[in-house]
Amino acid sequence: MKDRFITEWYHSNCFIEALKAKFHNPLVKIYFCKPRITENKHFQMMHFMWSDGTADYDFSDNEADGLPWYRCFWFKGAIRQFELGFAKKYSDYRNKRRFC
Repeated sequence: MKDRFITEWYHSNCFIEALKAKFHNPLVKIYFCKPRITENKHFQMMHFMWSDGTADYDFSDNEADGLPWYRCFWFKGAIRQFELGFAKKYSDYRNKRRFC
């Protein structure tokens, strides 16, 4: 997975940023990722990604912070850009797995 942060750091969350992207470009497709328990027994909160047809994006922290679930609603992060198609592949992976 190739990704890179393309914005400065600011406070928001992935849902708000996906809605903002859709508002600015109605052709944006939003992908939902269900919450889950990972193989290492860590909880992953629901997540939203979006695609503008040229690349895919999400809003994320630096992933080194290990945010507790209650801080996933408002946190300091930035928009990441991924290769086109990654959001669909990742959301398919997350959504086919059971929650527990």
